Amino acid sequence: MTSTQPFPGTSLPAPRTSDRPPDDPSRRPLVLFAAIALPLGWLLLSGYQLLDLPQEPFVLGTLLFGLVVPALVLTYRQHGRGGVRTLLADAVRLPRPPWWAPLAVLTLPVLVWGTAAALGGAKPLTSSLLLDATILFVTSALIINIWEEMAWTGFVQRRAMARWGLITGSVATGLLFAAIHLPLAFDGASTAGGVALGIAVLVGTGVGLRLLIARLDVWSGRSLLTIGLLHASFNTTAELIDPTYDWIRLGLTILLGVLAVSLPSPVRGARHG
Repeated sequence: MTSTQPFPGTSLPAPRTSDRPPDDPSRRPLVLFAAIALPLGWLLLSGYQLLDLPQEPFVLGTLLFGLVVPALVLTYRQHGRGGVRTLLADAVRLPRPPWWAPLAVLTLPVLVWGTAAALGGAKPLTSSLLLDATILFVTSALIINIWEEMAWTGFVQRRAMARWGLITGSVATGLLFAAIHLPLAFDGASTAGGVALGIAVLVGTGVGLRLLIARLDVWSGRSLLTIGLLHASFNTTAELIDPTYDWIRLGLTILLGVLAVSLPSPVRGARHG
């Protein structure tokens, strides 16, 4: 809340603190969310493999019924329509300052492609490749990643960080994020070692991405739109390099996350709009 009462003997307003209340540190909404999201995600993301069906409908079902609906319903139960409006507004708000949007989109592709090019693992940047990557990025961001991050960042990670702190809360969110994707570690894996590697990749990049997001959420003025763009950029960057060099994308994501949380903490109480 903002005080508008003047100091005694003056006509000046009291200093502004914050335009929104602090994030809710309650544990119960996180437990309820996990209890809904994880079993449903495991069921759907395993289902398409067991039934040998296209992946897309099951991914969209996980997004809608496992993430978005629980996040909105639990937010409504706890904070009413105002809480839901705030969460949805964060999902479509441009970053402040606005240059965080192109930075979120371009940082990983530039760093990963440049590093892979130096090691001989980058694909030539043909007009066809760039067009395909752009289409993939836009569709992924608009259909999946912005709404996915409304749930993971807007509902889960902000609460987890409010309860356990930036690093522990981010790691907890990263582990939940990796857990719901666990069936994907079995997709295409033919050995136990392949499954173990897939799980390690999910956990490592999930935590690294969450550490980076923890800072970006503050730097961008709590723009979940910007975080969704970062997530879509992370996914799309895989198309720019040879699959055997994908460790570069994963490693740089973890490195950027660690570097981000190593920077001095942003000033608390800054206006988020």
